[in-house]
Amino acid sequence: MGSAEKTSNTSWASHTGATDIWVGLSAYHVWQTLGWHDIRQRYRRSVIGPFWFTLSTLVMVGVLGILYSSILNQDIHEYLPYLGTGLVAWQFISTCAIEGASTLISAGYLIKQIRMPLTIHIARMAWRNFIIMMHSLPVVLLFLLAFGHRPGFEILLVIPGLFILLLNSVWIGLVLAILCARYRDLLPIVGNLTQVAFFFTPVMWVVDLLKDRRWIAEINPFYHLIEIVRAPLIGKPMELASWIWAIAMVIVGFCIAHYLMKRTRNRLPYWL
Repeated sequence: MGSAEKTSNTSWASHTGATDIWVGLSAYHVWQTLGWHDIRQRYRRSVIGPFWFTLSTLVMVGVLGILYSSILNQDIHEYLPYLGTGLVAWQFISTCAIEGASTLISAGYLIKQIRMPLTIHIARMAWRNFIIMMHSLPVVLLFLLAFGHRPGFEILLVIPGLFILLLNSVWIGLVLAILCARYRDLLPIVGNLTQVAFFFTPVMWVVDLLKDRRWIAEINPFYHLIEIVRAPLIGKPMELASWIWAIAMVIVGFCIAHYLMKRTRNRLPYWL
């Protein structure tokens, strides 16, 4: 036990920008524990705790589903599960982007005092929001069962889908955190662009409504991140293109994050 801790402390102290991401993600026991701690602190003395997320998602999906199924002329039995999965996945993506942008700034006091992988702060944020998302997903399953949907074996694909979504949230948060630590004016821009992206992403509207302009959704990377979670849950056929997009985003995204970390790791504390 002491030897493992000594090895961990040594790698933390000697890590560089080139190894920050790997060392940080490898310390999963640290960022997972911190993520759970954040949840417990947020809902300390609360009776139902994080299940407030479940309740609020239930109300929001129910109200928006009834409203937009009428506006968009959609069958509510099909639309509510579609909307529920889309909203839950989008809330996770958008929250990780917005919170990730300010994560290193918020953790500045720790970064200046303790030399630890910066990736741990981002992974902590992503894991915290992942836990929140997992408290909201039961709402989707509830609507599926209520409207007579019986998920088949394809629902098992949601497991790798959630894992890929989590990985993408880490590099997105890391890239935005580095850029926003250097250029503070980017913080409000990230929030505004996230709101704009919501309207261009098929969360509340169905891709089939675009007809011959379907390509507008297909070039949207957020659509594919949502689809790898939504399709298995609601029993839609698996779109190989969405999985290719999502996996490619993980590879390219972490390459960009690695490049930025390698260039800025030692200078970043002075920006905070």
